[in-house]
Amino acid sequence: MNKQLKVLFIGTYVPKECGIATFTHDLLNSVYGEYNDVQCEVIALNNASETYKYPEEVVFQIERDKIEDYYRAADYINRSDADIVCLQHEFGLFGGNAGDYIFAILSRINKPVITTMHTIIQEPELEYRVSTEKLIKYSKKLVVMSQTAVEMLKDVYEVSEDKIEVIFHGLPDYPFNNCEKYKKMLHLKGSPLVLTFGLLSQNKGIESVLEALPDVVNQYPNLVYLILGATHPEVKKRHGEAYRQYLKNKVSELGLEDNVIFHNKFVEKEELCNYILASDIYASPYLSREQIVSGALTYAIGMGKAIVSTPYWYAQEMLSDNRGLLVDFGDADGFKKSLLYLIENPEECDNMRKKAYEFGRKMTWQNVGGEYNTIFSKALKNENTYPKIHKIFSFNSEQAV
Repeated sequence: MNKQLKVLFIGTYVPKECGIATFTHDLLNSVYGEYNDVQCEVIALNNASETYKYPEEVVFQIERDKIEDYYRAADYINRSDADIVCLQHEFGLFGGNAGDYIFAILSRINKPVITTMHTIIQEPELEYRVSTEKLIKYSKKLVVMSQTAVEMLKDVYEVSEDKIEVIFHGLPDYPFNNCEKYKKMLHLKGSPLVLTFGLLSQNKGIESVLEALPDVVNQYPNLVYLILGATHPEVKKRHGEAYRQYLKNKVSELGLEDNVIFHNKFVEKEELCNYILASDIYASPYLSREQIVSGALTYAIGMGKAIVSTPYWYAQEMLSDNRGLLVDFGDADGFKKSLLYLIENPEECDNMRKKAYEFGRKMTWQNVGGEYNTIFSKALKNENTYPKIHKIFSFNSEQAV
């Protein structure tokens, strides 16, 4: 490519405390870091009450529920010298019915759009089906993070396979490690140290692990279960700390005060990685099967953790070939047996960790950035087949999405 490639990302962005904000930031850096001839900018989405001191790559901001901001963003994109738009899509990021305010941008811009789909609904209500079908129509390529997602797009939404690209959720590249070094660094006790992390909400299913622990700690009293993460901001807004308090009450009822620790904070990526590296076992007890991706599980795999998870879609695929143990949803007895198996069979546990770690090498951000850049380049080579919109649209409050 003769000129510098310019990519404009649309999504939430750091310092906002949300998984997609972190993902967008990491993806931008992996794309930028892979090639010196790529320039990256961001259009960031905020809720009404939020103001952030964004880094310089954020060139435009959209207030989630202000439709006029989306029209102005479309104007900005059309006037910019961006070559390609990389959209991070999750319905709740955007205002309107099933997030349909985003189409005020997508229907008006004259740049090819590569969409990363963070959520795909297998049995969508009508408004979510309509929104997904419009998203498919306006996207040059759809990036998904698992083969399960590919099959769902083909079966449920009749998307042709040549429109879909599988690129794994990225992760930092760390050597296969000994946990003790990181336990000392973070002043953590626990042998074994079991970890669950991420923004806290009821779908985490943490109570299943708590109910499994009394019989385990009877045999291994030095076990510590660390629950790391702040309560999800939307959950906190609606329900306060009800779920966290419910879990704390359960810890007391089960007599686990010496074995369960809550760290109620949103941790930045480097600190988070240190916590994962310090842990012996990662527990992923989600209650919903319809989980198409999990950044937390991806990190645990790539850092070579022994993993016990419920069989949500992403976990089923990622933990196949003996890369982890699967336990039924809400099955406390299954978690108990799995934890005991990992503790009592160190050789099998170590083999599982190594298999997970080796698989994770495909997911490092360096590899992910290279794969996105390949898609961007291909999309631009075929740009002459992309229907151009030559008109520059101006905001009109009476325009419908």
